[in-house]
Parts: sequence; structure tokens; C-alpha cells
Amino acid sequence: MTNLRLRTARVAQGLTQLQLAEIIGRKEIEISRFETGRARPDQELKRRIAEVLQKPTYELFDC
Repeated sequence: MTNLRLRTARVAQGLTQLQLAEIIGRKEIEISRFETGRARPDQELKRRIAEVLQKPTYELFDC
């Protein structure tokens, strides 16, 4: 299941996958995998991504 909410929030902040990855200290491929549903971030990573994207975690991820 793709995560369109994550992608939409990232794009709304004007960030590329690479930029988001660099901010949170991860690789671009991980962001791609999160957005396409091939991987799921752990709780701490969800929190960090939500903080960067200025959204509550529950709006971005199925917790």
C-alpha cells in the first residue's frame, strides 16, 4: 500500500526524497520505500519524519 499522505506532505514542504532523507539522516531509497509501501519506518523514525514535515504522526502513517 502506497503512502500518498507521506509523499503529499513531503512535496507540500518543497522537499525531495533526497532532501528529506538527508534531514533525518537516512538514505533516499528508504524514503522511496516508505512512500511506496515496500518498507515501514519504526516509531522513532515516524516521529522524526512527522516533525520535519510539520504534521502529526497519525496524519502521515497508519500507526
